[in-house]
Parts: sequence; structure tokens; C-alpha cells
Amino acid sequence: MNSNFDQENPFTVPDGYFEDFAAKMASMTQMSMPSMPWYRKPKLWIAIAAAVSGVIIGTRLLMPTEISTQVAAMQPTVEESYILNQIDESNLVSYSYNAEEAATSAE
Repeated sequence: MNSNFDQENPFTVPDGYFEDFAAKMASMTQMSMPSMPWYRKPKLWIAIAAAVSGVIIGTRLLMPTEISTQVAAMQPTVEESYILNQIDESNLVSYSYNAEEAATSAE
């Protein structure tokens, strides 16, 4: 089958085509479009939005609101602060000791 076709290449290259080929390709690739400002790049805004939402969600997960409510619940009220300031520490210890004894004897 190959004997039916001529073994010679039917295509020809113009004279001097490859002499300045590299220079032509370099000049074509160096032409670039002007770059967009940072605020007009949608991928940048998507990345910024993802980072901000990640920080917000992460802080909400790592610092739940129950901790702040528990700390607020542990703070004594004004009445409790006044009473605690009026009682001597030794009387407070003996009171709590007597209250524990009464609780254990009641069981």
C-alpha cells in the first residue's frame, strides 16, 4: 500500500520562516491585557468572603455563649454581696459546716 504513495513530503516551508520565528512568538506573547484593580477581581472577593465567614463561624464554635452566661450566673447579686460583707469569715465557715452536718443528719 505504501508503494502507491510518493515518499516525498508534499509540504514546503517558506524561505526564512524559522529565522525570525522565535522573535515573532516572543513579541506575540509579550502583549498582555492591562491588569484589573484588586477590587474588581471576583475570585479575590470570594476568597475574602470565605476567610471572613470562616473566622466568624470558627469563633462562634470555639467560644460558645454558654460560657459567658455561666460566668454571669456565678456573680453574686447585690444582696448577696452585702450579706457576705457583713458576715465574719469564721462565722461563715461555722455556718456552712453546721449546714452540712444538718444535711447529712437529715438523710
